[in-house]
Amino acid sequence: MSPTRQTIWLTGLALALFLGLRRLPDTHCALLHADHQPVVADGLEFCGVNEEANFYRPRDLKFPYALKVDLLGVGSARMGRLVLADEDGRPLLDYQLALTHTRKLHLHLRSLAQPGYAHLHPVAREDGGWTFELPVGFDFSAGAHAYVDFAPVRNGRVVLAEAILPPHPGSLPLPEPVGGPLVVANFTQSAQHPAQSALLRLRLRRADGVPLKLRPLMGTLGHAVLVSADTAESAMGYAHLHPSLEGGEYDLEPTLSFRLRLPKVGAYDLWLHVDDGVDRYLRVPVIVTP
Repeated sequence: MSPTRQTIWLTGLALALFLGLRRLPDTHCALLHADHQPVVADGLEFCGVNEEANFYRPRDLKFPYALKVDLLGVGSARMGRLVLADEDGRPLLDYQLALTHTRKLHLHLRSLAQPGYAHLHPVAREDGGWTFELPVGFDFSAGAHAYVDFAPVRNGRVVLAEAILPPHPGSLPLPEPVGGPLVVANFTQSAQHPAQSALLRLRLRRADGVPLKLRPLMGTLGHAVLVSADTAESAMGYAHLHPSLEGGEYDLEPTLSFRLRLPKVGAYDLWLHVDDGVDRYLRVPVIVTP
């Protein structure tokens, strides 16, 4: 084989391998989801039939990473900056993080002033910081809880970190009701007691009756986060959920299903993040009883 043909053959083989690996399920989320065996259907990723999300307090897991989040301004300059540092105080850089659900860093903000949640993806900077645009209408007046999940390249497994943002003035009013034209037409919870495995199903529709078509969002049809309805520091923690393929996902009123190992007794908020052409957030109460 001539050197030219050998080069072409090796290049083609490398390209095929790269494309094949890109089609494999994201298997970094074994911590977030017990029995993590994702499946791919129609180019989108869904959780496996035995997979369930877990509720964690990141601090209790004692990962060797520290999170610091600062808000840099209000009005037209509403920006935030975070730093992830290892146990030696060195910031984690872009090349040190692997992709999980199409992003390197997932930031979850929970408002402490009123019900509010945002799922953001900070952008790496050369100085070791990560910046993000503050969501319009998010109320920081009483502060916020911040959580991040990410996968360091060196071990390829998701780890978690948390921080508390102090009160910050200048929050803007919500431009429209949470969820916009989308509503949760029906919600079912198959179990109610701590440590039980619950299937949460949400049927969505547009308030104007127009058929709803969900667009891919970070490689799947939606994401959800469960947080305590209690805003006290002692109640911090979250579960990051992704849909299971249970049927109804492509109906005119699509149904998304999530499997969750229920946390301790209490009242919780499930925040669903979907895309119908615009990012939407919908809140559903989840109650765990004795």
